[in-house]
Amino acid sequence: MDTNLNLRISKELKESFQQIAKENNKDASSLVRDWISNYVAEHQKSDEDLATELYRAGYQLQQALGGREKVSKQLVKELQQSALTNQKDFTQQILKTYLDYGLTIPSVASKIYNNYAFSQMFLFGLIGDKPKE
Repeated sequence: MDTNLNLRISKELKESFQQIAKENNKDASSLVRDWISNYVAEHQKSDEDLATELYRAGYQLQQALGGREKVSKQLVKELQQSALTNQKDFTQQILKTYLDYGLTIPSVASKIYNNYAFSQMFLFGLIGDKPKE
């Protein structure tokens, strides 16, 4: 182990937890590590799931803009260029588009930054067909 996690809990809870763990021949730290590992495994999305979610987010933006024919060709061109050259600019352009249209930015948009493949999936959704259910 190379790092620690500090958390605040009541003295009573700590003592109860340690006592129950001891009664069950378990190490309190091991129990917490196992719980954290299980939680991460359960809630962490695969790259494939994130790519699908980003495509859907791009498609939803397309629909909010009025459909594929209403998506500005200039915007798409700028996004394609910045996706190739500067992920930060790409992300900023996406966020600006949401804000300019008064739209809620989906949380998955944060995954675009520094990941060319994810930015492409978002862009494909923006100009693509309705995703399969």
